[in-house]
Amino acid sequence: MEEKQLEILFRQFLLNRGFTNGNLLSQVALRTTGEGVFRPDLVILDIENKEYVALVEFKTTIDERIKVNTLGQFYKYFSLLGTQAIPAFLVFAISSEDFQILFLTKDNTFEPINKDEFPSFETLSAKRLTEEKLKEREIEFKTLKELELKKIKSRQISYLSLISLIIGVIASFITIFYQQNEFKKPSILENNCCDSLQAKYFNLNSKLIELEKKVKLNSISSNHYDTIYSSAKILTLDQRIKIIEKGISEKSLSILQLHNEIEQLKKSDDYIKELTQEKIDNLNDKLNLVNGFMFGLFITIFGAILSYAFTNLKTNKNDNGS
Repeated sequence: MEEKQLEILFRQFLLNRGFTNGNLLSQVALRTTGEGVFRPDLVILDIENKEYVALVEFKTTIDERIKVNTLGQFYKYFSLLGTQAIPAFLVFAISSEDFQILFLTKDNTFEPINKDEFPSFETLSAKRLTEEKLKEREIEFKTLKELELKKIKSRQISYLSLISLIIGVIASFITIFYQQNEFKKPSILENNCCDSLQAKYFNLNSKLIELEKKVKLNSISSNHYDTIYSSAKILTLDQRIKIIEKGISEKSLSILQLHNEIEQLKKSDDYIKELTQEKIDNLNDKLNLVNGFMFGLFITIFGAILSYAFTNLKTNKNDNGS
């Protein structure tokens, strides 16, 4: 039996089982490629849903080589149609008026089936629709899962951005507060300088007091000149007077010199304090300027990150709502 006669016989079999001529299409060109046009011997079509529900190939004889070649044909059709969910059948002649049907299993083997086991059109159509729905649901589930992962990732990025910003702002304020306290504290060098000047001042002041006491004692000694003269017979009166006058003069000069040194030290101390205070004021002004700049910068960064975070959160909320 030739393949054309076998096809006519099989079509009549399908018509007897409730199929219509509109469902049976011969030599349909699936797609034209560089290799040529691929045409299955018979395609069973669901006209209402516009879906291929079965593929059929006819062979006059059967052997392993024919099975392998037919399997390659079916997989080429599957590739062109973009799915392997379409049932495929290999029909070969066993006599001039009879044929055998082989069904392509998931294991890529051809299993014989009885004619009564050949599925009806409703079964093929329902199976195809079910498989398409399952495929659509699988694609939809995969898409929803990807969207959910994107939402979670965007939400995590938003929260991490907010946390990083808060930590950065807190760290910046702590740094600024610490710097302000450091600027308010006098430096160790300034303290040492002031302490040294103050020590010198107290030292000189104590020496001045001692000198004043000695001058008073000398004055008392000069007032009691007669007693000194009578008790000391070695020196003359004039020599005594000159010595006393010279001592008083030297003590007075020393006292005056000490007073001058003390005044100079006081002036130096005041000058150093004024200079130090001026430096501190300048540093405070610069610090205030830097603080103002940093505060403006932080506000700008804070606003930018908040805008980014809220935009992502709003997008996530809209996606959840949709």
